[in-house]
Amino acid sequence: MSVNYDLYETPDLTKSGEDQPLHARVVLKGSYTAEEFVEQVVAMQHVPHAQVVGVIEAISKELKHLLLKGFSVELGDVGYFTLSVTVDKKVMNAEDLRSPSVSLKDINFRVNRQFKKDIESELVLQRYHSPFRVKNPLDRERCLERLESFLEEHPCINRQDYAMLVGKTKLQALQDIRAFLEEGILKKYGSGRSVVYIK
Repeated sequence: MSVNYDLYETPDLTKSGEDQPLHARVVLKGSYTAEEFVEQVVAMQHVPHAQVVGVIEAISKELKHLLLKGFSVELGDVGYFTLSVTVDKKVMNAEDLRSPSVSLKDINFRVNRQFKKDIESELVLQRYHSPFRVKNPLDRERCLERLESFLEEHPCINRQDYAMLVGKTKLQALQDIRAFLEEGILKKYGSGRSVVYIK
């Protein structure tokens, strides 16, 4: 079994007008939900379903508990979890900083080197021409047509789905979505990674 990849044009973020080198990106074959992952473990590792669910819940609770206490947590041979924080305003002097101005930035994951090496040693890459990669992005009217057709069959759309639907980069898709929000074509629902867009 191989991992598919395709080559994509790199956006000219500085708007220099110069040709940008192509970059490789994995073309996903799909994704596993939490329940599907449990079923996969049950089927392939021959562990009872309830036991897998219980272990995942226990790991999740203890991981949260230890991160909240300020620890770095190593999860088996996979890697390490740590918290990172950010300052909500510009501070030049440490005495001017108050605790409420510091908040959670992210939960970081650093993969274990050996785990990465193990994946790398068994990885088989295969070039795949993604149907969503286009040299010249669609014009606004065609993007809207595809978006409207999609929303007739689905209740909502996220940024990644829209980018694949119209063959645009993440940045181009975000620009389109912002414009559609301003024009009232789309409405934003949810927050963070759960954001979706509806009519």
